Amino acid sequence: MNEMHLLVEKKREILKQGILAMGDLVSTALRTSLDALRGQDLALAQAVVWDDEVINRERRTLEQEALVVLAAHQPAGRDLRLIGASMEMIAELERIADHAADVARILLRAEGQAFPEDPLIHIAAMGEVAMSMFSDVMHAYAQNADAELARVAVACENEVDAQEQETIQEIAGWICGNPQTSMAGIELLWIAHHYERVADRATNIAERIVYIATGETPELN
Repeated sequence: MNEMHLLVEKKREILKQGILAMGDLVSTALRTSLDALRGQDLALAQAVVWDDEVINRERRTLEQEALVVLAAHQPAGRDLRLIGASMEMIAELERIADHAADVARILLRAEGQAFPEDPLIHIAAMGEVAMSMFSDVMHAYAQNADAELARVAVACENEVDAQEQETIQEIAGWICGNPQTSMAGIELLWIAHHYERVADRATNIAERIVYIATGETPELN
Protein backbone atom coordinates (compact mmCIF):
# COMPACT_ATOMS: atom_id res chain seq x y z
CA MET A 1 0.00 0.00 0.00
CA ASN A 2 1.65 3.25 -1.11
CA GLU A 3 1.95 6.39 0.96
CA MET A 4 -0.71 8.28 -1.01
CA HIS A 5 -3.27 5.53 -0.53
CA LEU A 6 -2.52 5.44 3.19
CA LEU A 7 -3.07 9.19 3.39
CA VAL A 8 -6.39 8.95 1.54
CA GLU A 9 -7.47 6.12 3.82
CA LYS A 10 -6.63 8.23 6.88
CA LYS A 11 -8.55 11.22 5.53
CA ARG A 12 -11.45 8.95 4.62
CA GLU A 13 -11.64 7.60 8.17
CA ILE A 14 -11.53 11.11 9.64
CA LEU A 15 -14.41 12.10 7.34
CA LYS A 16 -16.36 8.98 8.30
CA GLN A 17 -15.99 9.71 12.02
CA GLY A 18 -17.07 13.30 11.42
CA ILE A 19 -20.21 12.12 9.62
CA LEU A 20 -21.02 9.70 12.44
CA ALA A 21 -20.56 12.49 14.99
CA MET A 22 -22.84 14.75 12.95
CA GLY A 23 -25.32 11.88 12.79
CA ASP A 24 -25.33 11.77 16.59
CA LEU A 25 -26.17 15.48 16.71
CA VAL A 26 -29.00 14.95 14.23
CA SER A 27 -30.35 12.00 16.25
CA THR A 28 -30.40 14.20 19.34
CA ALA A 29 -32.24 16.92 17.44
CA LEU A 30 -34.87 14.42 16.28
CA ARG A 31 -35.31 12.92 19.74
CA THR A 32 -35.60 16.36 21.34
CA SER A 33 -38.12 17.51 18.74
CA LEU A 34 -40.30 14.48 19.47
CA ASP A 35 -40.06 15.08 23.22
CA ALA A 36 -40.96 18.73 22.65
CA LEU A 37 -43.93 17.72 20.50
CA ARG A 38 -45.33 15.24 23.00
CA GLY A 39 -45.04 17.65 25.91
CA GLN A 40 -45.48 20.83 23.83
CA ASP A 41 -42.34 21.86 25.68
CA LEU A 42 -41.19 25.25 24.42
CA ALA A 43 -37.81 25.08 26.19
CA LEU A 44 -36.96 21.85 24.39
CA ALA A 45 -38.20 23.30 21.11
CA GLN A 46 -35.97 26.34 21.57
CA ALA A 47 -32.98 24.07 22.27
CA VAL A 48 -33.52 22.29 18.94
CA VAL A 49 -33.56 25.61 17.09
CA TRP A 50 -30.38 26.82 18.81
CA ASP A 51 -28.53 23.56 18.21
CA ASP A 52 -29.42 23.61 14.53
CA GLU A 53 -26.75 26.24 13.91
CA VAL A 54 -24.13 23.88 15.38
CA ILE A 55 -25.17 21.23 12.86
CA ASN A 56 -25.06 23.78 10.04
CA ARG A 57 -21.47 24.65 10.96
CA GLU A 58 -20.57 20.97 11.11
CA ARG A 59 -21.91 20.52 7.59
CA ARG A 60 -19.70 23.28 6.26
CA THR A 61 -16.63 21.84 8.01
CA LEU A 62 -17.17 18.30 6.74
CA GLU A 63 -17.90 19.43 3.18
CA GLN A 64 -14.63 21.37 3.17
CA GLU A 65 -12.72 18.31 4.37
CA ALA A 66 -14.28 16.19 1.62
CA LEU A 67 -13.42 18.77 -1.05
CA VAL A 68 -9.81 18.92 0.14
CA VAL A 69 -9.49 15.14 -0.20
CA LEU A 70 -10.96 15.25 -3.72
CA ALA A 71 -8.78 18.13 -4.87
CA ALA A 72 -5.51 17.20 -3.20
CA HIS A 73 -5.47 13.42 -3.38
CA GLN A 74 -7.70 12.49 -6.34
CA PRO A 75 -9.01 9.22 -4.86
CA ALA A 76 -10.22 6.44 -7.16
CA GLY A 77 -12.53 3.42 -7.03
CA ARG A 78 -14.32 2.84 -3.73
CA ASP A 79 -12.47 5.75 -2.12
CA LEU A 80 -13.84 8.11 -4.77
CA ARG A 81 -17.36 6.71 -4.35
CA LEU A 82 -17.11 7.12 -0.59
CA ILE A 83 -15.94 10.74 -0.72
CA GLY A 84 -18.51 11.75 -3.34
CA ALA A 85 -21.37 9.95 -1.58
CA SER A 86 -20.24 11.36 1.75
CA MET A 87 -20.82 14.90 0.50
CA GLU A 88 -24.39 13.97 -0.42
CA MET A 89 -24.88 12.29 2.96
CA ILE A 90 -23.63 15.38 4.79
CA ALA A 91 -26.24 17.49 2.98
CA GLU A 92 -28.99 14.99 3.85
CA LEU A 93 -27.96 14.99 7.51
CA GLU A 94 -28.19 18.77 7.67
CA ARG A 95 -31.61 18.70 6.01
CA ILE A 96 -32.90 16.11 8.48
CA ALA A 97 -31.80 18.42 11.28
CA ASP A 98 -33.67 21.23 9.51
CA HIS A 99 -36.86 19.16 9.65
CA ALA A 100 -36.42 18.70 13.41
CA ALA A 101 -35.82 22.44 13.79
CA ASP A 102 -38.87 23.27 11.67
CA VAL A 103 -41.03 21.11 13.95
CA ALA A 104 -39.60 23.03 16.89
CA ARG A 105 -40.33 26.38 15.23
CA ILE A 106 -43.96 25.35 14.67
CA LEU A 107 -44.27 24.52 18.37
CA LEU A 108 -42.75 27.87 19.31
CA ARG A 109 -45.17 29.73 17.06
CA ALA A 110 -48.07 27.78 18.57
CA GLU A 111 -46.97 28.84 22.09
CA GLY A 112 -48.74 26.07 23.93
CA GLN A 113 -51.81 26.02 21.68
CA ALA A 114 -53.77 22.83 22.33
CA PHE A 115 -53.36 20.18 19.65
CA PRO A 116 -55.89 17.37 19.19
CA GLU A 117 -54.64 14.42 21.25
CA ASP A 118 -55.10 11.46 18.89
CA PRO A 119 -53.41 13.00 15.83
CA LEU A 120 -50.59 14.21 18.08
CA ILE A 121 -50.02 10.67 19.35
CA HIS A 122 -50.08 9.25 15.82
CA ILE A 123 -47.65 11.85 14.48
CA ALA A 124 -45.25 11.19 17.34
CA ALA A 125 -45.43 7.46 16.55
CA MET A 126 -44.67 8.22 12.91
CA GLY A 127 -41.74 10.35 13.99
CA GLU A 128 -40.40 7.46 16.07
CA VAL A 129 -40.44 5.17 13.02
CA ALA A 130 -38.66 7.80 10.93
CA MET A 131 -36.07 8.34 13.66
CA SER A 132 -35.50 4.59 13.98
CA MET A 133 -34.93 4.38 10.22
CA PHE A 134 -32.36 7.14 10.47
CA SER A 135 -30.57 5.51 13.40
CA ASP A 136 -30.44 2.15 11.61
CA VAL A 137 -29.12 3.78 8.44
CA MET A 138 -26.32 5.46 10.36
CA HIS A 139 -25.52 2.12 11.99
CA ALA A 140 -25.23 0.59 8.51
CA TYR A 141 -22.82 3.37 7.55
CA ALA A 142 -20.75 2.77 10.67
CA GLN A 143 -20.50 -0.93 9.77
CA ASN A 144 -18.18 -0.25 6.84
CA ALA A 145 -21.10 0.96 4.68
CA ASP A 146 -23.02 -2.32 4.87
CA ALA A 147 -25.39 -2.38 1.87
CA GLU A 148 -27.70 -5.07 3.21
CA LEU A 149 -28.11 -3.32 6.57
CA ALA A 150 -28.88 -0.10 4.71
CA ARG A 151 -31.61 -1.78 2.66
CA VAL A 152 -33.18 -3.35 5.75
CA ALA A 153 -33.03 -0.05 7.64
CA VAL A 154 -35.41 1.70 5.26
CA ALA A 155 -37.67 -1.23 4.37
CA CYS A 156 -40.51 0.36 6.41
CA GLU A 157 -40.58 3.68 4.52
CA ASN A 158 -43.97 2.75 3.03
CA GLU A 159 -45.27 2.42 6.59
CA VAL A 160 -44.38 6.06 7.27
CA ASP A 161 -46.06 7.15 4.04
CA ALA A 162 -49.21 5.23 5.02
CA GLN A 163 -49.15 6.73 8.51
CA GLU A 164 -48.92 10.22 7.04
CA GLN A 165 -51.93 9.61 4.79
CA GLU A 166 -53.97 8.27 7.72
CA THR A 167 -52.97 11.28 9.80
CA ILE A 168 -53.99 13.69 7.04
CA GLN A 169 -57.45 12.11 6.90
CA GLU A 170 -57.74 12.14 10.69
CA ILE A 171 -56.77 15.80 10.96
CA ALA A 172 -59.05 16.78 8.06
CA GLY A 173 -61.94 15.20 9.92
CA TRP A 174 -60.98 16.98 13.12
CA ILE A 175 -60.78 20.35 11.32
CA CYS A 176 -64.26 19.83 9.85
CA GLY A 177 -65.61 19.25 13.33
CA ASN A 178 -63.62 22.07 14.94
CA PRO A 179 -63.28 24.84 12.33
CA GLN A 180 -62.57 27.45 15.00
CA THR A 181 -59.22 25.74 15.76
CA SER A 182 -58.30 24.77 12.22
CA MET A 183 -54.87 26.42 12.51
CA ALA A 184 -53.78 23.81 15.06
CA GLY A 185 -54.74 21.09 12.60
CA ILE A 186 -52.80 22.75 9.79
CA GLU A 187 -49.72 23.03 12.00
CA LEU A 188 -49.97 19.33 12.82
CA LEU A 189 -50.16 18.53 9.11
CA TRP A 190 -46.88 20.36 8.62
CA ILE A 191 -45.28 18.51 11.52
CA ALA A 192 -46.39 15.18 10.05
CA HIS A 193 -44.89 16.22 6.71
CA HIS A 194 -41.54 17.02 8.32
CA TYR A 195 -41.27 13.57 9.91
CA GLU A 196 -42.27 11.91 6.63
CA ARG A 197 -39.43 13.82 4.98
CA VAL A 198 -37.04 12.51 7.61
CA ALA A 199 -37.92 8.99 6.47
CA ASP A 200 -37.40 10.01 2.83
CA ARG A 201 -33.99 11.48 3.58
CA ALA A 202 -32.97 8.43 5.61
CA THR A 203 -33.78 6.42 2.48
CA ASN A 204 -31.60 8.74 0.40
CA ILE A 205 -28.72 8.09 2.80
CA ALA A 206 -29.34 4.34 2.53
CA GLU A 207 -29.07 4.61 -1.26
CA ARG A 208 -25.72 6.38 -0.90
CA ILE A 209 -24.49 3.63 1.41
CA VAL A 210 -25.44 0.96 -1.14
CA TYR A 211 -23.60 2.99 -3.79
CA ILE A 212 -20.46 3.18 -1.66
CA ALA A 213 -20.50 -0.57 -1.08
CA THR A 214 -21.48 -1.80 -4.54
CA GLY A 215 -21.17 0.99 -7.08
CA GLU A 216 -24.87 0.56 -7.86
CA THR A 217 -27.41 3.37 -7.55
CA PRO A 218 -30.61 1.76 -6.26
CA GLU A 219 -34.10 3.20 -5.83
CA LEU A 220 -35.08 2.13 -2.33
CA ASN A 221 -38.26 4.19 -1.98
